[in-house]
Amino acid sequence: MKSQIRFIFLIFTAFILLVDGISFVGLARDFPAIMSLLSLSVFWSVPLIFISGLLIYGKTFLANNKPGFFSGFYVFTGFFLAFYVPKLFYIVFLVVEYVSKLLIYPVLLIFADSLAFGEFIGAGPLNIISKLVLPLSALSILVILWGMLFGRFNFKVRPIEIRFHDLPQAFNGYRIVHISDLHLGSLHGHQGKIKEAFRLINNESPDLILFTGDLVNNLAEETIGWEALLSEMNAVDGKYAILGNHDYGEYYNWPDENAHQENMDKLVRAHEDSGFTLLLNRTVKISRGDEEIYLAGVENWGLPPFKQYGDLAKALKDTPEAGFKILLSHDPSHWDAEVLNKTDIHLTLSGHTHGMQFGIRIGKFRWSPIQMKYPRWVGLYQQGYQFLHVNPGLGYIGYAGRICIPPEISVITLRKSTS
Repeated sequence: MKSQIRFIFLIFTAFILLVDGISFVGLARDFPAIMSLLSLSVFWSVPLIFISGLLIYGKTFLANNKPGFFSGFYVFTGFFLAFYVPKLFYIVFLVVEYVSKLLIYPVLLIFADSLAFGEFIGAGPLNIISKLVLPLSALSILVILWGMLFGRFNFKVRPIEIRFHDLPQAFNGYRIVHISDLHLGSLHGHQGKIKEAFRLINNESPDLILFTGDLVNNLAEETIGWEALLSEMNAVDGKYAILGNHDYGEYYNWPDENAHQENMDKLVRAHEDSGFTLLLNRTVKISRGDEEIYLAGVENWGLPPFKQYGDLAKALKDTPEAGFKILLSHDPSHWDAEVLNKTDIHLTLSGHTHGMQFGIRIGKFRWSPIQMKYPRWVGLYQQGYQFLHVNPGLGYIGYAGRICIPPEISVITLRKSTS
């Protein structure tokens, strides 16, 4: 893992130097004033700051156990995106400009007695192409910063109604709050913001609160100081949770396996101290009068390179064949792999994708780059009588922001279909 992290940070350093080098060449041609001493100092101080930041974070990335480490690091990556996404847009248009010139140059030679190649490539009306992207680059900076300042805590309560013909009558109108991916290490110092999210949850007066994993980024220590706040969430029939891929602490450089296991034990206790019942490959029965539904939870199960700790057969072994079943499984790819058309599970709840924290979701239309890896990445999916709901998460990771994929509190109402 150390060598992988070192390689990643070296790649990013090379990326910074390459992007800034190409951008500087284009800007120096279009805006000669950048060659002044002051402009040069300002321009090249930015990559110097980011490379220094990468070196500092890179040395402690796998072994830093301070709860606020990732909170600061993800703000750093947010500013990194704000500075370098616009430059990538500029470079793309710059490349288009040069390619256009290379294609047009031979044609112009037919009509011109003499046309110096270097002069044509460096000047001329086609230089406007690279300048056209400047408003888009400026807009991208504003959007990324908006996602950090406003998007990451713009909690959305999303009502969802699902109908089942075989739902027990006692559960008609049953309200489930589905949340996921808190990543408490990313939220260090923002307890007040999350308290507002929990207030919104309690305002829904849920019958059940279900959390589908990734309470932390790596360490059980990230939960310190959060137990009381997490305990404030209340539901009539209790709160249940599963573990996500980050909860296993496998992205941390543990001194030995005993330390790793001790972290897991602490994390389990943190769930319990917060009032959550962990469902690790097991099922519980939720009763209303003489009717019941069955709530199953599996440990994390994902497509490689993610581990497959989940044991669905073990989780369902004590459930009756005709019982109404709800499954908690962190990774939505598990639904297609082992649930859909292979079990009689009615509703599966997942998280994991975060909706990439960037995308478009208007009405039934939804798009995000994450769908190239996870075709079922946010919202409700149905095939036959089986449903999958993917919550985009309350927290964040990687980038301390969200762009048009807000942190979500999903309020699912179960209805008995009469048709």
